[in-house]
Amino acid sequence: MANVKELHYPDDFIDQFICGNATDVMQQIPSGSVDLVVTSPPYNLKNSTGNGMKDGRGGKWSGAALVDGYSHYGDNVPHEEYVRWQRACLEEMLRVIPEDGAIFYNHKWRVQAGLLQDRNDIVAGFPIRQIIIWKRKGGINFNPGYFLPTYEVIYMIAKPEFKLAEKANAHGDIWEFGQESKNRHPAPFPASLIERIISSTNAKVVLDPFMGSGTTALAAKNLDRNFIGIDISPEYCDMAKQRMKDPLSVVKERKKKPQQAVLFEDLEVK
Repeated sequence: MANVKELHYPDDFIDQFICGNATDVMQQIPSGSVDLVVTSPPYNLKNSTGNGMKDGRGGKWSGAALVDGYSHYGDNVPHEEYVRWQRACLEEMLRVIPEDGAIFYNHKWRVQAGLLQDRNDIVAGFPIRQIIIWKRKGGINFNPGYFLPTYEVIYMIAKPEFKLAEKANAHGDIWEFGQESKNRHPAPFPASLIERIISSTNAKVVLDPFMGSGTTALAAKNLDRNFIGIDISPEYCDMAKQRMKDPLSVVKERKKKPQQAVLFEDLEVK
């Protein structure tokens, strides 16, 4: 944790946005101090065996939001390095939750070089209790080679004593929520999805180590819970802070472009 600002729990964490590397910051959170983790990491999309987005053209979609990567993160590292990084993040997430805590870890399956990346190399060995399918609504697919991709996967990684809130088990394991299309962040979480997760638990403190534009924090606030938000990008941290004051501040200006399409094959959420 060289050159990492020293932080003190809880004052520097609770209801705060912390700009820094996710693992470095989480290492300063005491074990068992966070009730719930809800997050969606970068998906390493620009490391692709096909056109994907690595050639700077957005593959088959000229308007792909993540062509340039994230602010302060290019989303393009060797796969093995990416897996090691994500496993290190999950180890910290697991450490900071108590015996009745849980992690909701959103990711996307994809096929690379004819092989399915079901993210088992990332989540293997962690206490996965259930897989939730997030079915996204709508979309446009200009590629005649495959059907329109419309789902992502949420791994519910839970410690032994974790239980859902009363009546939350009435929800099925396939959730249909539309994507957030008006957010200035290139890959925002839909707030309704995060509110479903948080409201399904009794968590008082919710952590998102890849906070982005602050959707998890806003959802926690709306549900009278506390949050901890971490992001490596000063731009996104400032965006999240402003959003807590003015939720409409993240709405991007509408641009008039012909054939503007939402990227579905490789979109990730935040």
